[in-house]
Formats: sequence, C-alpha cells, structure tokens
Amino acid sequence: MSLEQSAARRFPQPVRVESLLDRQVLQPLESQPTLGWVRAVVRRPDGGIAVVMSFGRLLGRVTWPVGALFARLIAVPIDGMALVGQDMVVLDFTPAQLSAFPTFDPTGTTPLPSADVIMVGLAKPSH
Repeated sequence: MSLEQSAARRFPQPVRVESLLDRQVLQPLESQPTLGWVRAVVRRPDGGIAVVMSFGRLLGRVTWPVGALFARLIAVPIDGMALVGQDMVVLDFTPAQLSAFPTFDPTGTTPLPSADVIMVGLAKPSH
C-alpha cells in the first residue's frame, strides 16, 4: 500500500500548519518513545507536503531529550505521519529508516504559511 493510500485510511482532518509546529513526534509503541519535534511544514518540489522534524541519534539510540548537539533536521512525508492527541506519530517509518533519511535541505522547498490548512490523518494511541 502506498503512503497516500495508507494516509487516506487515517481519516484525514483539516489542521492549521501553526498547530503542528513544536509538537512532539513519537514512535507508535506502547512506551511512545520521542523521536523529535516538528520544526516546519514544507511543500516539496514534487508538490507533496513534508514535516521537517528534529531527529537525533547517538550510538544508535535516540538521544533524550533530542538535543541540538546530536539532532539534525529530516523531512518526513506528511502521509507517513498522523496526529495522536497533542502529539504526532511516525507510522510508516522505523527509527532505522528515519536515520537513513538525508539531512533536510530546504533547496526547492517552500515553507507553508502558518495559517495554511492541510489534511493530517488521525491515529489511535498505542497504549
């Protein structure tokens, strides 16, 4: 199933971009480990939307908290994420896959204005 097909099954809801900024990004496990924080929402050159999040790893483990010293920015397709209450969760990528994402390069992307409304899927809490 493609990311778009998977996202469509998550009951997408309209959400203002500004309400996504600084949300904690979790892994969908019962313990809900923190993967990072939302820093921006951008339109990619292909027209898709990506969430730019801080993501930090040290010696194979997510740093806690994800500090600026070891964190880097990555762009995750919005269709691979969902809202869970006040947090976001990465549903379609493992931490190992996220580690392989390139560091975010804003070249060719366009930051979405904070007042823009985008569609974001919903997910049930994993606990």
